[in-house]
Amino acid sequence: MRLSECSLNSATIRGASLTSVLDLAVDHGFGGVGLWRDVLDDADLPLNARRVASSGLRVSSVCRGGMFPQPTRQLRQARFEDNLRAIDQAHALRAECLVLVCGPPYDGNTASARAEIRDGIEALAPHATAAGVDLAVEPFHPMMAASRSVITSLREALALVRSIGSPRLGLAVDSYHLWWEDELGERIADAGDLIRSVQLADWMMPIHDELESRGMPGEGVIDMGRFLADCRGAGYRGLVEVEVLSRRWWSVAPAEAVAAAARALTDLVDPYALPTDNDTPSNRFLKMADNADSGQ
Repeated sequence: MRLSECSLNSATIRGASLTSVLDLAVDHGFGGVGLWRDVLDDADLPLNARRVASSGLRVSSVCRGGMFPQPTRQLRQARFEDNLRAIDQAHALRAECLVLVCGPPYDGNTASARAEIRDGIEALAPHATAAGVDLAVEPFHPMMAASRSVITSLREALALVRSIGSPRLGLAVDSYHLWWEDELGERIADAGDLIRSVQLADWMMPIHDELESRGMPGEGVIDMGRFLADCRGAGYRGLVEVEVLSRRWWSVAPAEAVAAAARALTDLVDPYALPTDNDTPSNRFLKMADNADSGQ
């Protein structure tokens, strides 16, 4: 892939400042950045919006909104107000979507959690529409149902999005969370133009932590080329984010982690990339063959 078609998610270099994220993305030729809200804490949003624009980067996503299930009315209201702020942040940064991590059941009742998630999204939709911000429901791996989100398959997330029916509501698809799913290619194709964000991280063996032991694309067991081809085949033409939550990669200098991410993305073949003089279909085929011969 060309890095101009990729986005550096700030979670890949957790702890780096917004300025560092932008500088590293520009230095390596990324087309955009995905921003977790920790880098926006206490930030001057208009100033940061100008900083992003002057860097020539797009903001492919802001993360996160959501966490809708809450045990009391007061906590649900506080979460709603925080989600409104997240939409406003995404609007100020001209972000292409706000990712929704929908939330776990607080009492083990998955049915009530799903109902609260639906109600929460429906309540946010008018503000998102007025702000011109797309919301992207992110289905999580089932092992995180108790900690991050009870929405644990693309099938379920797609059904939820379609049942709500807001034109500003779509999906965020992450290889780490979805690679296991039965008939994934068919489900991605079915999602089609509802896909608002595509994120890449690999599944490492053995897994040491459900959240923070991911690998750079190509380090683990996921067929990244197939995942990317499925997303492009479904019509997604946006930036592809590298979002690698990893204690191992967080332990190195941010510049080293970004360089590793850039190498990993460059080694991927994007079947729908516009060709350059040295990027013809035949050359891409030869690159895929070379990667197969080398075991990549």
